[in-house]
Amino acid sequence: MQSAEPQGEPVPSGPSGPEITPVAPKRKFPRIFLILIIVAIIVIAGLGAFAFVYLGTGSILVTSNNQFVAAGGSTTFSATVTPPAFVTKTGLEWNFGDGQKQTTTTDTAPHTYSTPGNYFVLATATLSNGKVTDNSQGLFPVQVGAAPAPANPNPLGITTSLGALAFNKTLSSSGAPFIPTGGHIVFVGAVGQPSKFKYVTLVDPLANRYTNYSWNVTKLKLDFGDGSTPVTVGTDAVPHPASDEPNVTSDHSYANGGIFLATLQVTTGNFSNTQTNRTPVWQPVATGETQTTTVGMTVPVGSYHPLTYSGNVIKPGIITNMEAVTGGYTSLDPALDYESTGFEVIANVYEELIQYNGTSTSEFVPVIADQIPSVANGQITPDFLNYTFHIRQGLKFSNGDPVTPLDVKYSITRTMLMNSGSPFPPGWIISQFFIPGQFIAGIATAAETYSLVNDAITVNDTAQTVRFHLIAPAPPLLFFQVMADPLGGAIVDHLWLESTGPKLTWTPSGFVDYENYSFLKNYVPAWRNGAVGSGPFMIDYVANPDAVVLKPNPLFQVLPGVQAATVSKVVLQYVADAATRELSLESGQADIAGIPADHFPVAQRLAGLGLARIQFNPTLNMFWWNFNLEIYQSAVGSTANPYGNQVPPDFFVDLNMRKAFAYAYNYGQYIDQILGNKKFGATFGTPFNGIIPNGMVGYENLSALNIFNMDMARTFYNATAWVRDHGTAGFTIAINVENADTVNRAEAAAWAQNIKQLGPNINVLIKPISFAEMISDSVPHQNPMGIYFLGWLADYPFPTDYTLPMLMPADSPVNSDTPNGGTYPNANGYNIQYLAANPNGTNQVADSIKIRNWINDTLNPPNATNLAIVVDDSQKAQRAFANLWYYVPAFQQFTFFTFRTWITGMDLELNPTLGGADILYNLLTKPSTTTVSGASADGLAAASSPAIVEVASATSSLKAVIPQVAGRLADHRQRW
Repeated sequence: MQSAEPQGEPVPSGPSGPEITPVAPKRKFPRIFLILIIVAIIVIAGLGAFAFVYLGTGSILVTSNNQFVAAGGSTTFSATVTPPAFVTKTGLEWNFGDGQKQTTTTDTAPHTYSTPGNYFVLATATLSNGKVTDNSQGLFPVQVGAAPAPANPNPLGITTSLGALAFNKTLSSSGAPFIPTGGHIVFVGAVGQPSKFKYVTLVDPLANRYTNYSWNVTKLKLDFGDGSTPVTVGTDAVPHPASDEPNVTSDHSYANGGIFLATLQVTTGNFSNTQTNRTPVWQPVATGETQTTTVGMTVPVGSYHPLTYSGNVIKPGIITNMEAVTGGYTSLDPALDYESTGFEVIANVYEELIQYNGTSTSEFVPVIADQIPSVANGQITPDFLNYTFHIRQGLKFSNGDPVTPLDVKYSITRTMLMNSGSPFPPGWIISQFFIPGQFIAGIATAAETYSLVNDAITVNDTAQTVRFHLIAPAPPLLFFQVMADPLGGAIVDHLWLESTGPKLTWTPSGFVDYENYSFLKNYVPAWRNGAVGSGPFMIDYVANPDAVVLKPNPLFQVLPGVQAATVSKVVLQYVADAATRELSLESGQADIAGIPADHFPVAQRLAGLGLARIQFNPTLNMFWWNFNLEIYQSAVGSTANPYGNQVPPDFFVDLNMRKAFAYAYNYGQYIDQILGNKKFGATFGTPFNGIIPNGMVGYENLSALNIFNMDMARTFYNATAWVRDHGTAGFTIAINVENADTVNRAEAAAWAQNIKQLGPNINVLIKPISFAEMISDSVPHQNPMGIYFLGWLADYPFPTDYTLPMLMPADSPVNSDTPNGGTYPNANGYNIQYLAANPNGTNQVADSIKIRNWINDTLNPPNATNLAIVVDDSQKAQRAFANLWYYVPAFQQFTFFTFRTWITGMDLELNPTLGGADILYNLLTKPSTTTVSGASADGLAAASSPAIVEVASATSSLKAVIPQVAGRLADHRQRW
């Protein structure tokens, strides 16, 4: 195809613009100079980077071989210094947070802490480049506990009181105790435990005059550590009784930065008075002798933060439980202790032949025994009269002694021999299978005592077995429940017992002599304040009444159903002041805290902030007001009684008087408003009467007997022998409640107002005392309390565990030191022979005899193994008892634990025999890793939890429900 364009030779085109003159090429730059420039730049940059690194500060991390020590103890701190490159550490300066400093050239520094408290450690390293580095953004926390008690405590009591120093985190500057310069802290100081020293000497026998010496708190001094004027409350010359001890609250600002030490000093004074009838008249006279204790707290002001760990935990691996306990424990001897504070320690230190399987009360795991006896395996005879346990091989006590069959026989034997002591011990529980009538005091001769007790248990060392020979058949479930109880069933190292106290001599006279050590005045100090068992924990040290510290038993043998401790320390701190416990929980100084029902909004607020969980639990716990039928040192017009009772000692023998007081008690107001079910929209307790709790076989609802009617109350009062003989003279009666029990202190005050309306000239005193004092007061014929509030937690979940201790009257000579009644009847003078000898008590003798016979029928053959008869007799006994009004029933308890969100395992603490209050700490975990997390000024960790928590008992149909609070809830319980 041809184109339309013409074809021809190409012709150059002409220029279209100006002509461009060519430029000569430039001279090239040598490559070597470019390389040199690049190298120079690199060198300069390197030198700059080197200078930057060399002149840096590096970092430092402080650790310790022990984050918890007792006052007077030492720990060694280590500083891991990471300096810049080519830089070395030239020295270290330590600030231990307790006002003490030290300079070292090595990376370690030992330090002894003399004062209990919570401290933070600062280490500052000087470097060879002239710089310094420190751990100001991760101050190391140290907890210092109360000083250990002496091996042989003063038998007259404690002359000092240790303070409790806390702060209100909500009202203080954010992050307290870490606050900015110019920030403020609201300090709260209180007395942890009252002094308990009493000494009386007779100075004039003819006039019956005595000189009494007692120690009382006189003064608190709060020092902020920054040179400002301390705040002081009280004076050296004025004593404060335990029911009215001073406290101090102060909002203090820190103008300058630094590490400061705030301290709280508590001064106690020795006071003396001369009086008749052995009782001091308030106010006593100061002798001039004083003692002072100090507790401390580090206050970092400026740019400081705490060292926190996984989950923002402040003290990993250390669980601190601030419990609402006053007076500490009674004893740590499982053959003698019969109260909840000592039980908690015993349950963690000792093991039994068998233990409950988790929360079940009908399933068991072998522990010191290596299998559960049965008829099938030949370890239970078909007639249920003989139970044989094969002892596990290789078990050791915490001191290295082997666990042997003899340890088992020795432990149970001494429990039986001590079962008639005072205060009332737990030995009756296990003795019911081996001793007719349960009580050792009821056996006529030493030879019979020896024969019954010694023959009850036989040991075969070759076969490594222990065999129990019962006096009547017992069903395995009941026998196992009793053997699983730490109080009486715990196995103690007999070699330790004999090395620290009197040796049990296996003769009739030796057995009788050993019984003497069951009375409080004869308690062996090493047994009372020590323990050597095979459990997951062992005692680190005791500082009764302020604290007990546990540590893992290194020889503990992990078994199916029995796990080892996962934390390095458990600090049981007994603090009477509720605010101190609550503030310590909020700040992280405590992991668990006892919060009373009337402070429940505090627990709700902490849960709403994501700091704590609340766990409600139904229990078998029962609480009531006791009437004492034999008030020691009480008389009309006399000041002899220590609590101010001025009535005849048999004032409450009169049934009409007890009924008058009972009808003057407003049961509904107590449950709804003072205990707080309606007030707070939660279940803290339910009404009851009788004694068998809801959730136990044999329960019946007798609460319809609880009637508040002031007209009926006045009718019964006007029918009393007192009004008949004294007309309108009136009287003075005291009501005792436990110091830390703010709920029932309020209830006592409300009840008192009603009692005063019974007639003219009635005076009612509210006398708070320590729990330990209540227990030590509970001695037959020597109980000075008129009315007092106490209760019961299950030893084993069966009616006889409630009917015998609470309902069974003694039938003993009026002046017997070892009456054969139950725990409370013995303490309260409820004795059939005493009633029969009193014209106001004869109308109660017939019913009391029936009550005793019904209860005996449930304990002795042939009916003890017949559940239908046990239930029927128990219900008859409690109905008759309820109509005699020896108690005014308060409530069946729902407890709650309040604990920090980093604590796990509380849901495993639901066995009813723990009472919803005592804790097996090997079931709990707290992060113990030393992996450092980001520093937090508050040291807080938020965690979500269910809006409503329901926890049902393994043996109960009860449920505790609390309503939604800010989308969070959690879990908790308590014990007295």
